[in-house]
Amino acid sequence: MNSSEPLRVAVVGLRIHAGGLEPDGNHGLIKSFHGQEDARITAYCEWDAGEAAALESLARYDPEARIFDNLCEFFEWDGFDAAVVMLPPDEATRAAERLAEAGKHMFIEKQAARTAPELLPVCELVREKELVVQIGYPWPRHPVAQEIRRCLDEGVLGKLLAMEARLVTIQVAPGLREPDHWMYRLETEGGGILHMEGGHWLTLFQMFAQARVRSVTALCSRRTDASQEGVEDAATVALEYENGVHACLHMGYLLSGVGPRNDTFMAVRGQLGAASWGPVGDGVLTVSSAAPGWAGAPERRFDFPPAPRPVYAEQWGFEYVTDFVRAVREEGKPVVSIDDAHHILQIFDAAYESSRTGRRIEI
Repeated sequence: MNSSEPLRVAVVGLRIHAGGLEPDGNHGLIKSFHGQEDARITAYCEWDAGEAAALESLARYDPEARIFDNLCEFFEWDGFDAAVVMLPPDEATRAAERLAEAGKHMFIEKQAARTAPELLPVCELVREKELVVQIGYPWPRHPVAQEIRRCLDEGVLGKLLAMEARLVTIQVAPGLREPDHWMYRLETEGGGILHMEGGHWLTLFQMFAQARVRSVTALCSRRTDASQEGVEDAATVALEYENGVHACLHMGYLLSGVGPRNDTFMAVRGQLGAASWGPVGDGVLTVSSAAPGWAGAPERRFDFPPAPRPVYAEQWGFEYVTDFVRAVREEGKPVVSIDDAHHILQIFDAAYESSRTGRRIEI
């Protein structure tokens, strides 16, 4: 593309992490893109009647951008180089396929599809047309995640052996997480908490393991009463990576709403030491190591508070969007690619099959 001109970005959908342009709140991905020096938003497209007020607000705050409430009319227009797709998975896949056919680069907010087979045609189009597609899993940009990766690279933890992570959060129930919302429906999201939130943790596991998953063993269950039948609100997943690393992921929509809203933790364990992070999202990391140079203080506590910024996921989320803009402009590689997203969906599909059959599933 012409490197002297800003990347022209169209927003397709406003239904997940979009936010708006109000200065005092509603921080989301729109502000992340709006704040990029090398990009400008040229259009907003949303056809869902429930988002009409949000679309009107964007028209007021960004009067130079085109506004579309019809997807067919939007695709007749060609005033953009890349699209930010923020739709439920069942709609995101169809929109992404049309965008890929049109040769547009994409930032797709999680998830890109309900299942791996549904996403595969988009992956093939992206490869054929040599497009940059980055998926909305920004956690590799978090300063603690980067410090854990540095500890692995520098031998502080030694040979990586195993990893674990936990996310337990508020139940799906009236007044908490509304059961009829598309995020908690099989037909729109594709699964329960594993599908909705598991990709973030699997992205970090892959960042640390530097390998793909070989096999999956899982229990996925509906433990509360308000969730849709067949949609798990509790999941425990054991993973074996191609390099032999083990990982365990436990997730649940299980908290009553009284007390903390989230219970999170992550640990990475190597032959020489371990790193523990909890609550995940905060900046506190504890590292213990028997590596040379650590004898005087074998356990150390680090604090990497994320820099604030009024966008989705603060400064580290903003930098993740910058990574995408740079990859498009410089024909580089995305941090989390559509092939990575396809592999994550393969893990979800394998976990559901394992839970259903009681078998260990090879990928």
